[in-house]
Formats: sequence, structure tokens, C-alpha cells
Amino acid sequence: MDFIETIQNKEIVFVINKKIIDDDFCNKIIDKIQDGKKIGLNMEKVQNICSKKFISYLIEDKFKLFNLQSEVLAYLAIILKDGFLKSYMNYEDFKKNKRELIKRHFLIT
Repeated sequence: MDFIETIQNKEIVFVINKKIIDDDFCNKIIDKIQDGKKIGLNMEKVQNICSKKFISYLIEDKFKLFNLQSEVLAYLAIILKDGFLKSYMNYEDFKKNKRELIKRHFLIT
């Protein structure tokens, strides 16, 4: 099973059980999205993202991420310029809409 879906009153949380996110997996998540619901992806087990579609949905703010590994967070912060990546430290922050990580900038010298 690629993910576990939990539906609360105003939110849907997907616990991702894959190491790599690809376009096929992204399509499975998008098919489950309901209008008016806040979507969160628990990225604790994800180590790699190989999907342009996933990146475009992040830019469109279709879902929020939390529990990212530092390598994935750094990768997304580099390819998503101008602070498009909005993520949270953990589920509680996602649920309460607190401590959102935005506008990370890296300086490469």
C-alpha cells in the first residue's frame, strides 16, 4: 500500500509509505482530493521526488507537507524559488496552522 488516508472534519491526511514519489503516485493522491478539504502529506518516509506533476501541485498550493526529511526539504527549497514551498514541522502544526516553514533561502558559495 502506497499511502494511508485519514479523513477528519476539515482535512485529509495521507501518510506516504513510499521512498520515491513519481507521477503515478501523484495521480493516486490527486484522485483522492476533495474540494474544500485541507490536504496534508506526511512525508516522513519519502527520500526522493521524481515528479514534475508533484512539484506543480506544490506550486499551486494543492496540498501541504509535514515531517519532511532534511534532504527532501533542502531539495524542494532549492528548486521552488521565492518561498513557494509551504510546509510544517509536524501534524500538530499542520492541524493548527502554526509554525509554517516558508521563504527558505540558500546561499551557495
